[in-house]
Amino acid sequence: MKNVILVAALATSFAFSANAMNAEVDTDGDGMASLVELQVSQPDLTDVVFNEIDTDGDGFLNDDEMAAAIEAGTLMDPEADA
Repeated sequence: MKNVILVAALATSFAFSANAMNAEVDTDGDGMASLVELQVSQPDLTDVVFNEIDTDGDGFLNDDEMAAAIEAGTLMDPEADA
């Protein structure tokens, strides 16, 4: 039971972190992050890397794609500096 609670707590904190980043970079409020929006906080992000992270190929990162990129270390987690 303790393991279930720990896993749930970690998943919740990770989801919050990804959503917080999305809110920080989503300057037009469409619920997704474009390359230009992400480059404001992460200027070294290239279009090549962005396209690799954008797994559905729609030109934007959704919460799942951003969470995966943070977990993989491809994108910086804004909560890490807080």
